[in-house]
Amino acid sequence: MTKPRNALVTGGTDGIGKAIALRLRADGMRVAVTGRNAERGAQLVDEVGCPEEFVFIRSDATDPHDAERVAAEVRNALGGIGVLVNNVGGGSSNEFGYIHDLDPDAWLDSFNRNVMSAIRMTRAVVPDMLAASWGRIVMMSSLEGKMPTLPKIGPYVTSKHALLGLTKSLAFDYGAHGITCNAVCPGYVHIPTRQRKASKAFDEGRFADPQQNYKDLSRIGRHIELDEVAHAVSMLVAEESSAITGTTLNIDGGSSPY
Repeated sequence: MTKPRNALVTGGTDGIGKAIALRLRADGMRVAVTGRNAERGAQLVDEVGCPEEFVFIRSDATDPHDAERVAAEVRNALGGIGVLVNNVGGGSSNEFGYIHDLDPDAWLDSFNRNVMSAIRMTRAVVPDMLAASWGRIVMMSSLEGKMPTLPKIGPYVTSKHALLGLTKSLAFDYGAHGITCNAVCPGYVHIPTRQRKASKAFDEGRFADPQQNYKDLSRIGRHIELDEVAHAVSMLVAEESSAITGTTLNIDGGSSPY
């Protein structure tokens, strides 16, 4: 069966997700991106200028019933899904604090956003890959998925660690079916909107300057660029990467010791 050259990138309308989606499109794939902001999604489709091969699907990844609908819409628009990049996720202000101060629901919210969203979407897409005996799954974790670098972000750190366990489990279960699963752990990526949010948190005294903190950790003395993350994902989903599975690729300038 022909390997499906169709990719789904969740949270793909801005930042890292957008960079990955544009790179996969440049690699010759048909691409679907999801996001909550319909206006931003429409602008991205217009920017690419090929609506038959690059589509936006509005989605709330925290909705437990949304993944199956999204997968069905991608199949209808592009065909079977061969590449899945679980990029959606992040942190929230209600998840900031020490464990004795946080409501347990803060941990559940973080897991739903960062882990369960990936589980649901993978579950919805894997049947396409099994039918083709080929597939590529990439989990977007974080440097925080290897080690905490800032205090009081326990829910985020824990959920990003969990993605690495999920990656290894899927690689173990589906390797014999031609499906690979790998994780990417970026350090602090240069994203203007993210930098503004980080600066606001610093100004409010919530924690030390995260931009400087990550730069100090990096052995190359700078932040990571979007295209560097996109390049890594492009490599992992390539046909030639069939022997790379169950691994974690750090893109952090040497910040993590392992």
